Amino acid sequence: MSLLQMSVAGAVMIMVITVIRALAINRLPKKTFLILWGITIIRLLIPFSCPSKFSIYSLLGKKTVSDINETPAVRFMPINTQGPVSTQAPQSQIPALTISAWDIIWVAGLVLYAVFFISAYIRCYREFQTSLPVENAFARRWLETHNLKRKLSIRQSDLISAPLTFGVWHPVILMPKKTDWENEDTLCYVLGHEFIHIRRFDTVTKFLLITTVCIHWFNPLVWIMYFLANRDIELSCDEAVIHHFGGTSRASYAKALISMEETKGGFMPLCNHFSRNAIEERITAIMKTKKTTIISLAVAMVLVTGTVTVFATSAKGDESSTVTEATDTTNTTFSDTVDTETIMSYINPDDGKTYYSFDNGKTFEAMTDAEFEEKFPTPDIEWWTYDEYKAWLENEKVELKSIIGSSYISGGKKYVWTQDRVNETIAMYEGILEDIKNGAKYSKSIDGQDDEMVSYNPADIAQTKESLKSIERTMTDCQDEVSESVAQTNESLKSIERTVTDCQDEVSEFQATAN
Repeated sequence: MSLLQMSVAGAVMIMVITVIRALAINRLPKKTFLILWGITIIRLLIPFSCPSKFSIYSLLGKKTVSDINETPAVRFMPINTQGPVSTQAPQSQIPALTISAWDIIWVAGLVLYAVFFISAYIRCYREFQTSLPVENAFARRWLETHNLKRKLSIRQSDLISAPLTFGVWHPVILMPKKTDWENEDTLCYVLGHEFIHIRRFDTVTKFLLITTVCIHWFNPLVWIMYFLANRDIELSCDEAVIHHFGGTSRASYAKALISMEETKGGFMPLCNHFSRNAIEERITAIMKTKKTTIISLAVAMVLVTGTVTVFATSAKGDESSTVTEATDTTNTTFSDTVDTETIMSYINPDDGKTYYSFDNGKTFEAMTDAEFEEKFPTPDIEWWTYDEYKAWLENEKVELKSIIGSSYISGGKKYVWTQDRVNETIAMYEGILEDIKNGAKYSKSIDGQDDEMVSYNPADIAQTKESLKSIERTMTDCQDEVSESVAQTNESLKSIERTVTDCQDEVSEFQATAN
């Protein structure tokens, strides 16, 4: 899946989630939207998805498929009875790596936004290094009652006007220097909010959001997701605080939010702010927060499952199965056809050169016959004659009959040479002998190697040539018919033109008489 396909699929999900959010932001648990945003991030960062027949792309009949051109080349059959062999078709030329203008623009944008976010983080980190630890009775009691496997600390700084959280392995709750440490009720709400950020690893979530924005910087809907997801992180923490302290705490918590509202500050991309994002939306959500019920959870689960199934999956391709029937007649492998990449060519009438394509028509390059022969040399093939193959088969029959009752292992399975198996093998070889007698060609060796056999039937080639000639004659006849039809059409047009001219003359004569 290409970057553009990932971005478009993610954009579809963002639009759907934005609509759902606008309709149900205060009716569903806030975690619902965090889950949806997380799935969208996965859709935008991972270059593949699970196919589903319920996908919107399946319902619309738009599928993304990978076309594989399978060109039957020649028939191979190893005849070396010493052990298993493998065949490999000649490799086609690998197209050269090309860098488009779009690639350069995308990389430039990626680097630009990455530098922007990294610079903002480094600036904030340096500023926060000047903060001082909080040493008072309330802070010590709060840390003792809020155990965390990671080392948690509370610090204060005069560079901020509202509480925030930063750090992952050593998280820090940073408080403004003007904090009133005597107002314990408000502090419980504030520190509880920040503790939820730390416990949920919201800093990691924000890092993934920033990564997604940097990669898909050209997609405006991804930026919308960035801002809305940051809001929903805060709304979800607000909801968790209300559920922890009880529904009666809504008004007090809203007042604490207003009292801690910060003034405009610098950009802090990896920090979780107590009252930075959409203060009005948060207060409205706080006052409308209700107890989570089984019904709301069920609706949220159905909504998430349905959205993911329909919009986060890709179209399900046609299911097809390939059945391979193998007969273990010898210690060899058998392949009817070899799949090779299609080689396309045409002759340019302007310069008379032959142009070849080795990537299914994406690019073409001019090559002389000598250059093509150098890249794809014609194999040196020695063909069996009827008498030679008949003599070889007589010796082979003796050898096959001598191994009846012995066993061998092929493909991890044990097989025993039975009389029936030997008879099947001899019948196969006799069929080849009959083909040679009827004019088919079977190779004794290819470039000096006798571990595989290539065959073709000259009668089939002659029939193909005759079919091509028949098509050519049909096309010539069609061209003659078309030329004849064009001539008849031209004659009809001339006749119509003469009729129109005569009518015009009669009209002119009538007008003159009338005058």
